[in-house]
Amino acid sequence: MSSHLGIQPEDHVVLELVGTDDPTGVWQRNFPDASTEFPFLVPEGRYLVITDVDWQFQLAEDPQPQNVTFRLFVAPLADLTNSYRVHCSTTMLDDMGYGGNSEAMTAGFVVADSATIVWDSIPATEQVVHILLRGYLVDRQ
Repeated sequence: MSSHLGIQPEDHVVLELVGTDDPTGVWQRNFPDASTEFPFLVPEGRYLVITDVDWQFQLAEDPQPQNVTFRLFVAPLADLTNSYRVHCSTTMLDDMGYGGNSEAMTAGFVVADSATIVWDSIPATEQVVHILLRGYLVDRQ
């Protein structure tokens, strides 16, 4: 039985990062039975299509309202510095230094089995509190 997207339930993907300043693309996959896969890698012969992004930040020192831009990149597993931007989102942090966004992308972006997703922020000194990526796997044909 396929989902409302025409995707088999086992091909739906939820990836998560919690409380990190490490942007290197080491993601945990969360399954419907509450089990996890860590680290998650796109299975050989498949593509990962990301359609939704949730992110939250906390300003660690001197909390104050300011803009924070969160960016996602696709990078080859062999060279995480050789990446290209696939998503960018900006929000205003509140008086306590917290902020974030939930975004459903119309087209999304695709990640090959030879790549991963890395993140950064502007200003670059911020720490991500939580990132959730949602999407699905499709066969590479």
